[in-house]
Amino acid sequence: MTGAALAPLTPRDLPIRVPLIHGETTASYLTRTAHANGLPLPRLLDALGGGHELPDDGLAPQREEVTLPAQALDRLALLVDRDADQLARALPGLSPERTAGGKAVHIEPWPDELGATPLPACPLCMEPGAWLTPDGRRWRPCGCGRRWMASDDGGYLVDTAPLPDLGRALLRHRALVHRLGPTGDALAADAHQVMLWWWVSGQVAAQTWREREDALGLSRHRRRAAPVVVYPETITLADSMWTWEERRRKPGASPEKWIEEVGRLIAPTGVISRRERAPLNYWLEQHRPEPAGRVPGRTTAERRWNRLPGLHQPPTDHHLFRAPSCLMWVYGLPLTSTTTVCPRCDGRAPSCRWVAFPGCTGLLGK
Repeated sequence: MTGAALAPLTPRDLPIRVPLIHGETTASYLTRTAHANGLPLPRLLDALGGGHELPDDGLAPQREEVTLPAQALDRLALLVDRDADQLARALPGLSPERTAGGKAVHIEPWPDELGATPLPACPLCMEPGAWLTPDGRRWRPCGCGRRWMASDDGGYLVDTAPLPDLGRALLRHRALVHRLGPTGDALAADAHQVMLWWWVSGQVAAQTWREREDALGLSRHRRRAAPVVVYPETITLADSMWTWEERRRKPGASPEKWIEEVGRLIAPTGVISRRERAPLNYWLEQHRPEPAGRVPGRTTAERRWNRLPGLHQPPTDHHLFRAPSCLMWVYGLPLTSTTTVCPRCDGRAPSCRWVAFPGCTGLLGK
C-alpha cells in the first residue's frame, strides 16, 4: 500500500455529501458516505478512531451498528462538512446520550429480537441501501405512501402501489394523528393489534385480506403481508375506538352497543361473532366505562393522552406507529398462552398475559 493511501483523510477525500435521512443508523450513513466517495469503509472508520474490530465478512448495516464517541462525531462532522448537531438530530445513534462517555469506535450486532433490528429505507424517496433505526418498530408505512418498511426476516419492503386503499389509509392515519395528537396514534396501534389477532385467527375480513395479499404478490409470504393488508381496517377501527373513548365517560355507555357498531363498520357480515370479540374484550377491559372527571394536562392533546390507560406509554416522537399499544400480544408469538411469566402478577395482569411487561401494573383492582 502506498504512502498516499495511508495518508490521513481530509474533507477533500469526501467531496460528495450524501443526503441525511432522518432516523438512519450510523452504520448505514457511514457506509453510504464511504461508497459515494469511493473509499473503503474500514478507512473511514479508522479516520474516526481506532479500537474497533470489523466482522470477518465486513460491516453490514442491516446486521451491525457503529457507536461513535463524541470526539469521533466531531471528526466525522469535519470530514463530511456538516455541523455535528445536524448529524446528531438526523441520526439517533449520534445523539448526545449515545456518544457521551465513549472513548473508541465500537461495532456491535443488533439484538436478535422482534422490533430490535433495522428497517430497510424506502428506495423511492430516501436512498437504496439505507437502513433505519428500529426504535421498537417492526414496520411502518413510508411517508410517500408507496412502500411499507419492515424489519422482520432480515428486513423487507412491500410495494403498496397495487392497492391505493393503503395510501388512503395512510392519509386517514395522518388525519387522525393531526386531529387527536399522539392519542390518535396510540389508538391506531391498539387497532393494529386487534387486526393482527383477527388475521392470525382467520377471522372477520380474512377473505378481503387474502385478496390484498394476492394483489401485492405476497401469496407465498402472507405472514409478511399481514401488517400491511390489515391497515385500512386498522384506521377504521382506530376512529371507532376514539368514538368509544369519548363515550365511555358518559352515563349509559354500553360496550356491547359499541362492539355492534364495530361489526357494522368492519365485518363483511356486519356482525362480530362471539369468538371474534376476544381482542376487543381485552381492549375494553382496560378502556372501561368510568365517571367523568377532571383530567390533568396543559393542552387538549395532553388531556386526551392522560385519559388513556396507564399501559399507553408516551411516544418518543410524533411519527406514525410510534405510540405503543396497551395490548401486549406479539405478532408471531402464540396468542393463547403466556410466553414468559411475569413474577409480579403470574401472567394474569392485562400487561402480562402474553409477555412479561417490565412496568407491570399488577392486577386491576389490587
